[in-house]
Amino acid sequence: MPRARKLFPIYGSALANNMLSCIERDRVVDRFVAAYVAQNDRRGILGGPARERELADTMGREILLAMIVEVNEILPAFFGKKLKSKLKSEEKEAVDAFSRELLAAMARAQNWNGEDRRQFRRDLAFYSEFCARREMAAKTNKRGKAPEEEAPFIARVALLLDPSMLEQARRAARKFYGNVGQIARKLLRQTLG
Repeated sequence: MPRARKLFPIYGSALANNMLSCIERDRVVDRFVAAYVAQNDRRGILGGPARERELADTMGREILLAMIVEVNEILPAFFGKKLKSKLKSEEKEAVDAFSRELLAAMARAQNWNGEDRRQFRRDLAFYSEFCARREMAAKTNKRGKAPEEEAPFIARVALLLDPSMLEQARRAARKFYGNVGQIARKLLRQTLG
């Protein structure tokens, strides 16, 4: 049985800062795009500093969305549970407070206005609904593996990266998506230490 621990909302703020600094400090998007360009000989997709900035900003936002969803999926494990629905009411309240602070800190750090916050929350709901559908399909399919629906991250990043070579871009985005999940788990472990 896991030991009882406290999950304070301030940890959400710390995680938001860690996520943002990781994306910027480790140049996650730049490294992904550079690897894709080198592997597929697609130098033409770069298009200069403005395009590189656009990719960094837009893909960085997609990475944040994917990381937050990953964190929300694994937070119940902090209390020794697999699903949020299995949490006690005070544990659910702690997870909800943590998530609210995570989003609020993200908005403060990014200087989002009201419309930016609404768009981010809408996209986060879209990502979360995908995860809920995937979880439900896995539960209801008794005969084995459910047909895999592709995560929104994969399609969106592939389209941003290289729309003219979409299948190649999808393969790269699929692999990148796995890396983003690993980064999110690592940052959460470091933050909650």
